[in-house]
Amino acid sequence: MAAGPPPEEVARHPPGDRVARYGGEEFAVILPDAPLDGALVVAERIRAAVAALELPAAEPPGSTVSVSIGAATLQQAERVGPRELIQAADAALYQAKPAGRNCVAGLAAGPALA
Repeated sequence: MAAGPPPEEVARHPPGDRVARYGGEEFAVILPDAPLDGALVVAERIRAAVAALELPAAEPPGSTVSVSIGAATLQQAERVGPRELIQAADAALYQAKPAGRNCVAGLAAGPALA
């Protein structure tokens, strides 16, 4: 019998969830069944976890590494594809950055973004 992760860990990370590097400094977190509010909760947890590490940043001196996160969701019934979802996530990221960095923003992908 093989031991698996604790039940609370399984509850936080459903089997379909994935994390992957997407470009040089970007990552994609795929949460197939998460509504926008759930995705924003996960995004905030990621942001807070990185901040808690207090990793020194190269610039400016004395600063720490931070992340800005753009979250986007779509509903199964919507006729948008992966490209539109990525565009929505990118748009949300660019909302987060001018808001002071080290923050989270979210958008629902939809036909208006196509």
